[in-house]
Amino acid sequence: MTSPATAPDDTLQKWAPQWSPDRTDPALPPITLITDPHDQPAHTTTALAAHQPALGRIAVHPTPLATAPAYLAHDLIRALGKHLPPVDTDPPWWTGNADESWRIAVAWTQALGISHYIVCRAHRITSRHLEHLMALRERTRIRLTLIASGPAPAALAEILNAVAHRQLDTLEAAHHHLTTAHDTAPPPADRYPWWQSAPFPGPDDEAWYQLPPRPRRPVGQPDESTTSSHGTPTRLPSQDNPPPATALTSADHDVVARRIHTRIAHPVHAAAVAVRALMGYGTDQLPQLIVPTPHRPRADLPADLPEWVRLLQDAARIHTDLQHYTRPDLPAHLFGGDRAFRLSAWERNDVAHATETCRLIAVSTRRSHPSKRKRR
Repeated sequence: MTSPATAPDDTLQKWAPQWSPDRTDPALPPITLITDPHDQPAHTTTALAAHQPALGRIAVHPTPLATAPAYLAHDLIRALGKHLPPVDTDPPWWTGNADESWRIAVAWTQALGISHYIVCRAHRITSRHLEHLMALRERTRIRLTLIASGPAPAALAEILNAVAHRQLDTLEAAHHHLTTAHDTAPPPADRYPWWQSAPFPGPDDEAWYQLPPRPRRPVGQPDESTTSSHGTPTRLPSQDNPPPATALTSADHDVVARRIHTRIAHPVHAAAVAVRALMGYGTDQLPQLIVPTPHRPRADLPADLPEWVRLLQDAARIHTDLQHYTRPDLPAHLFGGDRAFRLSAWERNDVAHATETCRLIAVSTRRSHPSKRKRR
């Protein structure tokens, strides 16, 4: 009997933010280290002024004294203009998971066309954070500038000894480096909603919009109340006190795009909320949505989605690739590769709450039982 074909091991493993000096790519842009031994405020001011997201340049000021492995990834996500879920909600599981947090940072970095990260106070970054940052650099091939406002720790010195780098030790040289364009093309102009942020959290008087009517297919169990990753039953605030909401139209999509960009940090959840805003799918239907494949051309999502939604889909697809949900030896429909969203039960809960964080609310539907026909 012939054994079934199996995919290579490297296609079945999630990408992990792991790095070692012997596996670095020498073709990557060299790291730039700006030394500031006297901790001059001008260095930090210059670095933060160089923050130009529309040009692909992001300045990051790490959270002071934050040592948990996920924290620096969260700082990168916030520097991209996004916020983690509000503190008064049950936090999604990924916020405490370092590998998943770094996968999210990588997905947004690539989808948004980020080409340069500037990290302030690099002398305070832990060795674990530095390794994760190097792994992100290897994956995304970005330019990386580190500003050490104090003696460089041994961990940073060890990394610099293993990779190509250059060192700048004057404010004038640092200013020239941070404000000079680097052979990178700016992102397309039609990505503008991603650099126009919405207030976070949303103000109490912010307008609410109704999602489009729920499609009849695929069939599911309409229920916006699920459980968190801790198994705790949760309900949406609107279920107890529905706010007044108006119908969502295409004229409101720019507003919705800015809210999604600002308030949803997970790319798959952001793409799911965008699809709900366009087509009204329930969270129970999202995991069943099919995308076209060569073997099965049927699709639940139209091909002509707006550009702002396609960008979110790109970020979600990159995140899925980092999870290595792929089997190149099998047709997509045999391993679930034709699914638009892979959402666990608790992630459905996260998507439902993220939808309301953007002030979007599903129209309540009541199941009606058809009356029995009278027999003649």
